[in-house]
Amino acid sequence: MIKGPKPWEAKIFLQGEHIAEIKKGENLTFKLISTNGHEWTLTNKVHGEFRPFSISIIDQSKESKNAGEVLTIREHLFKQKGRFYMLTNHPEGRHWNDYLSGPRYICRLDNFPYSDLTELDNHIRHRLRRFRGVPVGEASGLGVHSHYVKVDKELEDIGLFIAASSYLIYATA
Repeated sequence: MIKGPKPWEAKIFLQGEHIAEIKKGENLTFKLISTNGHEWTLTNKVHGEFRPFSISIIDQSKESKNAGEVLTIREHLFKQKGRFYMLTNHPEGRHWNDYLSGPRYICRLDNFPYSDLTELDNHIRHRLRRFRGVPVGEASGLGVHSHYVKVDKELEDIGLFIAASSYLIYATA
């Protein structure tokens, strides 16, 4: 769960335990700071351009072997371990009425015809919503006051990044 009076004053909880917070950064960025002091920068400048519904997370720790970009979401899409995923996707086999009133799903796009996020151009972006996938997580309460994100095991290692990104994308949009 993510709660905050403003997007740049939010706290992130995992099973009731405070694990990180989001703070305002420099030059229209945000900082994600874990309770152990690890810090990441979150920016909507993706692949050299400011983009809606996009975010890049950069590890700021010089000691970390993962220093640099750790997750990029471009117009709801992200790639993890060679697979594409989409935030707020409509799962295969679900009725459209479920999408209107229920949670927003994070889906794995098993038959996605592209290999890299940089391949997406203006023509493809307008057709993204046609791709449906297998649900591997969900988000609800999309807003500033409370935001809930749940991910399956396959996304557990980046769950904190997905939660913070999802919150910022939809609370600041």
